Amino acid sequence: GINAEYGDVDNWREVSDTVRMPGMSKAVFSLQLSRVFQRAVMFAMINPQPNGAGFAGMITAMPTQAVPKDTKGFRLRVRSQGELVYWKIVLSQKSVQYDYEIKFKLQNMKDKKFEDVLLPFSDFEALYRGGLVPEAPPLDLTLVDSFGFQTFGGVYDAFKQAGTGSLEIDYVALYN
Repeated sequence: GINAEYGDVDNWREVSDTVRMPGMSKAVFSLQLSRVFQRAVMFAMINPQPNGAGFAGMITAMPTQAVPKDTKGFRLRVRSQGELVYWKIVLSQKSVQYDYEIKFKLQNMKDKKFEDVLLPFSDFEALYRGGLVPEAPPLDLTLVDSFGFQTFGGVYDAFKQAGTGSLEIDYVALYN
């Protein structure tokens, strides 16, 4: 389940396209508690511009614990429902204007089963407002200040998406 130290939804804040004048998307983060499990849920609504521009997400401070050198990436156990099938992780640094991002598509939405998703650090790309930053150095986790989940309209992608959806997050872990 969600780690108690980072499971407090009060430590997460919304980062959606409403920071720009035409933005109309929204995200909220909630902790789902039962007698047998605890997990986070991000609810999102993408109201894209005609070109597909739109995003909605939640972000928190990156845990400061040291990441072992042989760590290859993030392992997520997640499930999605609704109209939104494409999601991403966004890693930010205060010292630069671009973010490191990796997109993923969930495959098991019809049967509503949780999926294990592996996201190698080597596949993260440096992006500024959706555009590739080719001169950026490779991702260095020791410089990352914040971690976030986001969904998006697909302005720079071969696909477009709009509507509502949820991402249930059972856990985020490191793998090697």
